[in-house]
Amino acid sequence: MFDHKKAEIAAGAFLLIGLAALAYLSLSIGGLKLRPRDSYHLRARFSNIGDLKPRAPVKVAGVTIGSVETIRLVDYDAEVELAVDRTVQLPTDTIASIATAGLLGEAHVSLSPGGDDRNLAAGERITRTEPALNVADLLGRYAFGNANGSPPTGASESSPPASERRPAPPKERP
Repeated sequence: MFDHKKAEIAAGAFLLIGLAALAYLSLSIGGLKLRPRDSYHLRARFSNIGDLKPRAPVKVAGVTIGSVETIRLVDYDAEVELAVDRTVQLPTDTIASIATAGLLGEAHVSLSPGGDDRNLAAGERITRTEPALNVADLLGRYAFGNANGSPPTGASESSPPASERRPAPPKERP
């Protein structure tokens, strides 16, 4: 006769292992950390953050060293609070810029450390920042001319297209 007790215990163990794996994947994909990172907080103000969102990565040379904690509006600028790993010390002349991974990738904060001897302390602000590039604005400037009203590079409003130009008459020699 078949022992149902062993089969039920095996099915229960299999179910528990499956639920544990599902819980682990859900937490890791969701970005929830079970133990907090040893990090310090820095602030940076940008005139335009594009599609930057909380929990976006903070990178130095393409290596993730932290994440965006909060984003808020301060004096008509976006102030971003960054959580940076304590093992990474950044000089006071560090430049923070908003970058994207590829043309349509997600936005992240890219830090370019400077050469200053003094490092930023917890709670300090990165003063040198570069805003996110607005692709629609760049395309508009290229297609319709620059902000100063001049035509796009290589175009001229006064001369006709190359197909309609006549050759210059030959110069006469005296």
